[in-house]
Amino acid sequence: MTSLTVVIVSYNTREQTLACLDSLAAAAEGAPGLELSTIVVDNGSADGSAEAVRVRHPSVLVIEAGENLGFAAGVNRGVARATGEYVLLLNPDTTVLPGALAALVDYAVAHPEHGLYGGRTLAADGSLEPSSCWGAPSLWSLLCFATGLSTAFARSRVFDPESLGRWARDTVREVPVITGCLLLVRRSDWNRLGGMDERFFLYGEDADFSLRAAAAGMRPVIVPAATIVHTVGGSTSESGRERNGRKMSMVMAGKATLLRARWSPGRARLGIALLEAGALTRGLLERAVGRAGGTWSEVWRRRADWVPGYPAARARLFDALGVSSGTDAGLVVEAEPAFRTEHANPYTARLYRSMAGLGVTVRDLSYWRLATARLDIVHLHWPELTFLSGHRSWRSAARLTLFFGALRLARRRGTRLVWTVHNVVDHEQRSTPALRARLRRLLGANVDGILSLSASGVDAARRSYPELAGRPAFVTPHGHYRADYDFSATRAGARARLGLDGEGLVAASVGQLRPYKNVPHLLEVFRAAGGEARLAIAGRPSSDAERTAITDAAAGDPRIVLDLAFQSAQRVADWLCASDLVVLPYRAIENSGSAILALSASRPVLVPRLGAMGELAALVGPSWVRSYDGELDAAVLADALAWARDEPRPGVADLSALEWDAIAAATLDAYRAVLGRASATPVAEETGESEERSWVPVLE
Repeated sequence: MTSLTVVIVSYNTREQTLACLDSLAAAAEGAPGLELSTIVVDNGSADGSAEAVRVRHPSVLVIEAGENLGFAAGVNRGVARATGEYVLLLNPDTTVLPGALAALVDYAVAHPEHGLYGGRTLAADGSLEPSSCWGAPSLWSLLCFATGLSTAFARSRVFDPESLGRWARDTVREVPVITGCLLLVRRSDWNRLGGMDERFFLYGEDADFSLRAAAAGMRPVIVPAATIVHTVGGSTSESGRERNGRKMSMVMAGKATLLRARWSPGRARLGIALLEAGALTRGLLERAVGRAGGTWSEVWRRRADWVPGYPAARARLFDALGVSSGTDAGLVVEAEPAFRTEHANPYTARLYRSMAGLGVTVRDLSYWRLATARLDIVHLHWPELTFLSGHRSWRSAARLTLFFGALRLARRRGTRLVWTVHNVVDHEQRSTPALRARLRRLLGANVDGILSLSASGVDAARRSYPELAGRPAFVTPHGHYRADYDFSATRAGARARLGLDGEGLVAASVGQLRPYKNVPHLLEVFRAAGGEARLAIAGRPSSDAERTAITDAAAGDPRIVLDLAFQSAQRVADWLCASDLVVLPYRAIENSGSAILALSASRPVLVPRLGAMGELAALVGPSWVRSYDGELDAAVLADALAWARDEPRPGVADLSALEWDAIAAATLDAYRAVLGRASATPVAEETGESEERSWVPVLE
């Protein structure tokens, strides 16, 4: 018997989801060789979808996300809870026809070389609905789109190649892209590919997944005997021109994101320009035939919203519906970074998405716009990473010249520069001493206000940069990670997924392994402490030397588990859920987002009494944060393990002070003060005290 988990992501599709589940149950009855389980991820529906599913289909696991995570993130949440050998993604606006499940799974079992499997989709009237698969975008297909040839010669294999011509999806055939409305994959292959890319919000993520699968050696294939009925767009229901224009703009945002993800930068820019040209061409044709203001005219009008791609486009096309028209409407902020690094660290994207909900326009930094357009605030987060990364000094010098030259022009239009000082000293010591000194001088001369994640961080910044002593400084929190990781696994369930046997104590250190995190020393201390506890080290070492130091320090101790590889978001969550204590023995640190990540999973942490760690303990309480002075030793670690096991604490750490909407408002207060638009009380010089904001650090 083959086990299959079906994952459905729903958003305000109550009746369609129920009908889909009804058809799925009927199809399962006709497939006795399948062991079927079903998961519905409800993306914050307001129509009672989750409760209705529980009532009609009590065997279905319902995961309530609490907000609209988008398709990719919702699917990843669902698959993380899957138990089947195979996983089937299924849209809520589909009806599974008899025999479809068995046909698809049987083909996959018989032909494992394909890896990715789709089926045939029909419209409600029984006619072909071809969206089960597509061709991959190419410069030729986008040129045909730009010139209108793909519309004039629709379904032409030459001029509309992404449609795959007039093929009726009625024969077995390998294809470039299988869409997420009906997509089957072995769960082990899903995990190997890392799931769907969560920078995509809606549209394009399935194409990216298919292309990554093909790059990994899979051969996506359509199985026509697996037939469903698909009502396209059932999860994006609105009405009229606004609906069509917004939906198509979201499709275009997905395409723009796909090109940036899969193509070289130059080729992607050309491809996106062709997308813009295609929207303009169709908008002009609408006007020529008397349909001015139609769908494509709206897409062209909104091109500034979708051209940046996701995740920036989400705030403009989805979250920003009904944006307030308060005093901050029209405020323009460009941040480095804002949304472009969300897949690696969700901190800035969470902050600015919440800020967009307050009526602020937020974009990733563009030097061209900085030099030529009206901006109110430019917000830097990690200037060393932005300007000094890479091995070519001339590039770093050019970045500094371009940015600060453009800023000089922007200042004439009233632009102000804000810097969140995450660390006063860059952990990596990038570039040359001369360029680091130049960056320091330029920051000192140009920053109009500083933000820090703790009051002690403000004092550290002022000590390190005395020239900033007279600039206003603010303490603004960093939100928790509970919406960015799936921490729903039980300790036993997470250990089973990770292959950790037994019930004993497990300490863990999770994340990229860099020298300042002091992991080799942790391993030496753990070995000296003895006992029956285990220690898990999970993350990719930053260098071969760091990898060697860790493996040498762990050699020969069966209590130590090393997983020295990139950790997906789900795997990070699993390691945290599997642990009893997270140990972070930093050599030097001001803030620790890894500690906040552990607390987001409601796991106690052991940290040195450095920087803002004392403020962290005061924020969440001594039952969650234990600190020590000096270097970590065996006695401290042994005491901390006993504390983690025996200390009474609630099941969930209280991080209610760290909600993103309040944090965005706090940051906006600081912007207003720097701009002189409103008063906000900055942190007093050299006191380290502030009654304005709470504390929380950024992910290291």
